[in-house]
Amino acid sequence: MRTKAAATLGNSGEKSAVPFLIGALVDENRHVRRAASAGLSQVWDDEAVAPLCAALSDVDWFVRWNAALALGQIGDQRAIAPLIGTLQDVNRYVRRNAAEALGNIRSKTATGSLIKSLQDRDVDVRWNAADALGKLRDQDATDPLVMALNDPDEFVRERAADALGRIGDARASGALQHALNDKDNDVRTTAEEALEKIKRRNRNQDGSP
Repeated sequence: MRTKAAATLGNSGEKSAVPFLIGALVDENRHVRRAASAGLSQVWDDEAVAPLCAALSDVDWFVRWNAALALGQIGDQRAIAPLIGTLQDVNRYVRRNAAEALGNIRSKTATGSLIKSLQDRDVDVRWNAADALGKLRDQDATDPLVMALNDPDEFVRERAADALGRIGDARASGALQHALNDKDNDVRTTAEEALEKIKRRNRNQDGSP
């Protein structure tokens, strides 16, 4: 009954449901907590930030997964430190959402931790980390993203090339030139686009036509 109530209120998208959903995050029944965390990922209310941060430590991985998702959608800076810690979660799906959430919040505080996640054993965590670093546009990530152009997975290499284009650091030009010979067409295409973005950025900075 409580699970159904949490699911119904969450699906309503109404702000008035937030107090109930916050309370349900600590319910003894994991199914209720799952429904509550899923509901809060649809409501996006600042009042839920602290309870959702606490839910990142829930024993149930699906609650943690939903909490990371919700925090990324809310975009509150208070979630940065807890989400950084969640990049070390034992569950790969939770780590994926934590990396994505940090990219959505767009604080360079997370740069160092996301760089470490470029070495995660899960390919989708590495993809999300590269994508997040592109959103942060922190030049400190240039060298690690250049290294990620050699990732064994073509999707990660493509995302690293895209991130380097968004950052716009000319130091990546040589590696991106090399990526034009990648065996994957999407990597080659994205590397070419990234090089053009870097060239445009440099022209704008030096005032060239």
